[in-house]
Amino acid sequence: MLIDTTFLVDDPVIIQGLIDGSLKRFGGVIRETDTGQIVRHLVEPPGLIKTLSKFNKVEENLASVLKLTQISAGATVLNLGVSVAGFIYMGFKLHQIQASLDTLHKLVEAGFDRIENRLNQMSNQLVYLCLLVEYNTEEQKRLGNAIAELHQTIILKEIAALQAELLNRNRFPDSPVQDTLKVASKVRMILSNQAVQTLPELDAETILKADIAVQGWAVATAVEANLLLETGLINDAEQLLTLEAPRFKQVAIQWADKLLVDERSQFSTAYRFGASRFHPHISRERVERIAQISSVDCGLSANKIKERQQEAEVEFEMFHASQLDQKWTYQQIAIAEYLDTLSELSARLESLQAFSKLCQRLGVKNIRDILPSQNSEPSFYLLNPEL
Repeated sequence: MLIDTTFLVDDPVIIQGLIDGSLKRFGGVIRETDTGQIVRHLVEPPGLIKTLSKFNKVEENLASVLKLTQISAGATVLNLGVSVAGFIYMGFKLHQIQASLDTLHKLVEAGFDRIENRLNQMSNQLVYLCLLVEYNTEEQKRLGNAIAELHQTIILKEIAALQAELLNRNRFPDSPVQDTLKVASKVRMILSNQAVQTLPELDAETILKADIAVQGWAVATAVEANLLLETGLINDAEQLLTLEAPRFKQVAIQWADKLLVDERSQFSTAYRFGASRFHPHISRERVERIAQISSVDCGLSANKIKERQQEAEVEFEMFHASQLDQKWTYQQIAIAEYLDTLSELSARLESLQAFSKLCQRLGVKNIRDILPSQNSEPSFYLLNPEL
């Protein structure tokens, strides 16, 4: 490495800042809470994901500090930061999207089991769709038809094509990148167009199609950008992410603004999810991430946030249980799960954009020069943007 990286666990100042709230993780960067300035980039060696799947106490503590304890499965389409071996992981996640659709289809055909005991295990791809339609047999049938239709559309065909390219690149890592770049560009343009054209609506079928397109868009953009960075086309990568990251965030904001609207004005905020009735299911960190893509909540002062939370809490206390029943509660948990996915993916694309700008500023010829090597210990690493 031309620039040394350091272990997160070896930087007590950063860890303390994350604990006391003066620093926050946004996607793959750590920023000052007050100013938003980037203080560190998070980078990963190839073995990190495998290690995190078998938490030991150190990784568990770091995951908690970084607020990774409740992140939608959809958001794990991208690695936390940037990685020299991210392609095989992203290919695996593309496969999971397809596998999740098959599993969801089987659930619909068999009929849903009761979900109360599984609300604290919201870690499966697309599980929020089960919450949206659990009490409605007709909606379950419609969702099943939508999944069958989706399997026959161009969306999954394009995702499969990109997955095949990533698999081929993993097998032949030194092969020319032109073919993979071409496929990634094509998939990015097709799926971004699909995502942008899908109008936000609280409807399981609409959300299903939008979510598949959005996740595929995010992966294709990350693959294309990482390939450009690896081949030294730093300016091209930066231009790509300058185009796509804001477009992606705008889509996320449109969905948040639509799904957060409620006939009761006190509930038309991301901070309604911070009410006590949601504490067993929706973490404070998830609420904060959703607020980042809400045009009415982003950038609020601490006092204003507290005021909105209190207003929502009072409103909950005033309503009878029959008016805000279990079905409504499930629907809200599903909305939070979906919006958290959008927020986290948006933050990670913005992080990749910030990383490309850092490479541009440092005159990096290949990102392998500043990332942990293939044989590095699997853990979270920090890269100082001021280096």
